[in-house]
Amino acid sequence: MTQYSAEAKGFHGVIKAVVDINKNNGEINQIWAENVTPNTVGAAGIDNWLKEANNQKSVEVDAISGASISTGALRKAAIEAVQKSGAIAIKNSMDTVSGASQADSHTKEKDSGVRKPANYPLIKEKMFDYDVDDYAGEYDLIVVGSGGAGLSAAATAAENNASVMIIEKQGIAGGTTNYSGGVIQAAGTDLQKETTKFQTDCPENHEKEYMKAGEGRVYQELVHDFTQNSPKNIDWLAKMGIKWNNVYGHTEIPYAKDYFADRIHVYEGGGMSGNGIILTQHLLKYALNLGAKITYNTAAVGLINADDSQRKVCGVVIEGKDRQLKYLKARQGVILATASIDQNLALAKDLSPQHYEDVKAHHCWSVSTDRGDGIVMGMSVGAAVTGFGGTIDFDARTGNGTDDRVPTIPSIFVNGNGLRFVNEDATYAYEFRAIFNQEKLLDKPTYQIFGKSSISGSSSPWNEESLANDVKNGLVIKADTIADLAQKINIPVENLVNSVNTWNKNAAEGTDPEYERTVGVEPFSGPYFAYRNTPGNLGAIGGLKINQKCNVLDVYNQPINGLYAAGLNAGGWIGSYYPGSGTAIGGIVHQGRRAAKSILGLE
Repeated sequence: MTQYSAEAKGFHGVIKAVVDINKNNGEINQIWAENVTPNTVGAAGIDNWLKEANNQKSVEVDAISGASISTGALRKAAIEAVQKSGAIAIKNSMDTVSGASQADSHTKEKDSGVRKPANYPLIKEKMFDYDVDDYAGEYDLIVVGSGGAGLSAAATAAENNASVMIIEKQGIAGGTTNYSGGVIQAAGTDLQKETTKFQTDCPENHEKEYMKAGEGRVYQELVHDFTQNSPKNIDWLAKMGIKWNNVYGHTEIPYAKDYFADRIHVYEGGGMSGNGIILTQHLLKYALNLGAKITYNTAAVGLINADDSQRKVCGVVIEGKDRQLKYLKARQGVILATASIDQNLALAKDLSPQHYEDVKAHHCWSVSTDRGDGIVMGMSVGAAVTGFGGTIDFDARTGNGTDDRVPTIPSIFVNGNGLRFVNEDATYAYEFRAIFNQEKLLDKPTYQIFGKSSISGSSSPWNEESLANDVKNGLVIKADTIADLAQKINIPVENLVNSVNTWNKNAAEGTDPEYERTVGVEPFSGPYFAYRNTPGNLGAIGGLKINQKCNVLDVYNQPINGLYAAGLNAGGWIGSYYPGSGTAIGGIVHQGRRAAKSILGLE
């Protein structure tokens, strides 16, 4: 037995593949990886690939669909290691991966070396129970999608002794939740009292803030159920081994300040993009240990109706890598948890103007399989939709407005006419809703205007070196005077000069009478800089219309029996903009649990 190794560049760094080979019989004994960054999507994909490769005693196993650049890198390195031995012939060194998403979900195929996940077409005809000759399986619940909502539903069903099958289009569980920070908003928890000044906060205040942020577009019963149960969900996740250790707050929602509190709960190892994998892996292991089952690289492509006389869903049509249709029976209900229309340009154009403009022109961080399949399947059986129009936006370069511990630098946002239009320290998606409206109104870009003095604080997204580099690359425009800066970005000189002078005059007195900003209210001086506001998209807002039980409603507001939706697949619980970090994960965990409990007749 002899060991051979090789290295390849993964997403987070160089990964080493080690292959132990018996040269006498030309067989692989074992394959393992070194230098894998833990608690990442890549680590999960690599773990899955190694299990399959060691099971088959082959390095020519496809990279796991839905894994990462790192999985493909390990496969490449393992093949190279085997080739070094000269003991085993490699038939095909190319990766025939059926599809993989990347941490940068818009990395192009030619750059990443791995293909995007296959998007299975939905069937175009209605299916009925009497059309099915043979079911491939029968379960109490079928959950479509294994993001935070789907896994929470499956875990809840399994801990209540129900049989459950999860259908996952990718090769690993977690979906877009993997790429989140895994944080959850909750009010009135012990950790909130221990770590913040908000000793008397409660779910009722949390509900009031969300209702204000919803601007009349959200359904109170959904918001009430979420906020009342979010503390319980924190405890439920802790039971699985999630270790909550910190609480912080979102930045301002200008008209909802009376109900603000630090509510964003962070677990050990969480809080940054990509740390959501910790949450999803805990949920997955918990669900599987309790008897839940999951099938990967398989898409739900249609719903099965009971019969013509009943408004009831009783199963799903699935399609796997073999491209053959199979049928699964759901004795009690189907839960759709497939996210919103994040990567579906056609649906975005029809339903969601801000999201459409975003994904047409900018990066979307959702996994490429988030195409609104569950929404379309629901609509195919008469479901109503609600909540569309907005999107979850932030500035990936500056991170502005994401965390109240990181104040916005002294600066102003101006539109294409050089006029200030928003509180720059408002929560990120509130800002980008305003940015979108201004840019559509004037058909011109908007800018963050600041001075060299602005970057001296610890919260600045720039230091002198990085700012100089951004200026060199054209990402930031520099000028010695405001007038020169206005000319360089092609906006009216007088307006920009007046906007900056007004800000500086008021800020010198510590006030902002225009937009009542309270953080970073300081004058700034030259040389001056302009950064074009550029959204990074975290997904669409809007989905199937549901009631408090997460039962999908039809266009007459009547429940469709047997059909439930949870998370960002469902609409009506987030308004026209995203109200702050921890909302999505908190909501999807809650609704996943609620949908499963409703089906099983609990609570």
